[in-house]
Amino acid sequence: MHFVSPRVRPRIILILLAFASFVFISCTISPEALQLFLNQALLQGMITPEQARLIREAAKTFQTESRPFTYEEEYAVGRVVSAAVLSQYPLYNQSTLNAYVNRIGQGLAFLSARPLLPHGYHIAVLDSEEVLAFSAPGGFVLITRGLLKLTASEDMLAALLAHEISHTALGHGLVSLASYRMGDLAMYYAALSTQEAKPDTKEIAALFSAAVHDFVSLISVQGYSQTMEFEADAEAIRMLYESGYNPSALEEFIRVLESSQDENVKQYSSQHPLPEDRVSRLLSLEEQYKQAMSHRAWLSFTRRYSALFRLEGESFDPGYPASERSVLEPGAEMTNNTSGVAPLVLVRRERFASMRALF
Repeated sequence: MHFVSPRVRPRIILILLAFASFVFISCTISPEALQLFLNQALLQGMITPEQARLIREAAKTFQTESRPFTYEEEYAVGRVVSAAVLSQYPLYNQSTLNAYVNRIGQGLAFLSARPLLPHGYHIAVLDSEEVLAFSAPGGFVLITRGLLKLTASEDMLAALLAHEISHTALGHGLVSLASYRMGDLAMYYAALSTQEAKPDTKEIAALFSAAVHDFVSLISVQGYSQTMEFEADAEAIRMLYESGYNPSALEEFIRVLESSQDENVKQYSSQHPLPEDRVSRLLSLEEQYKQAMSHRAWLSFTRRYSALFRLEGESFDPGYPASERSVLEPGAEMTNNTSGVAPLVLVRRERFASMRALF
């Protein structure tokens, strides 16, 4: 029988633990196969029977902890995360501004990847000059006044909200939090296996609480992964098109971040991919949507053109059914005013100007 040096043993235990968690999560190897693997490790003197038991228990815990969140769990986590944020940044006591931001945000959320969350979306402004945004699981979106001040139009405000709403709608917070939870549990069980101690459920609960607070620190300092940021940008562009806002506003907002010399703005911008990479992807998406708009415009023309040649007495088609009409169609919001400016554009411009002073 071969025995392993005590110095090397902790490393081997970590490797075994990683293997155990992988096979249970991926479901590619049965518990019987894992037991066979552990038996071989026991025969080689790599681990003790108590350590083998802890590794089996760790694998089962990983399997439980890696299962998909239910919505109620997601919502509960979101409340904990939001509470942690609000302990540092109070809500802005300005009901008019909060109502305005919510009207825009709730309309955009209806066009998100998950428009009908059981508890809805919760969007609020934080009373802070720092440039921060928090998109927590369960539909929680918190944005500071300092970040709002960077927007120069309602379109840019909508672009900012659409991006943050996309993070929570796409479940980015859950993915990040789950990785923290798994990492902490791995470290916890590795420590147990070397100490041959018995696990305590209170310790696991404390680890999860710590993971939540670490998650808050992560999204406020480092931000989400580049892949998640690109996904949120793509979703935001789609939502802006569907809602009738200018999709170029997101690109404009990114350029505002890039050109700012303020350290708070630079910190926020550093949490995202390089501006040139984001803009390049956005321009490509905008081109795709423009082509889609041109196709819809052609369909609109052919339908209206054919209507001119209907025989007298035939029923007249006034245009598109409500289900087919879209704000993406050219002229959908236009009237016969001589300025050629859609009334909705003017309304948005005026109400943003009136709200801007409250930022």
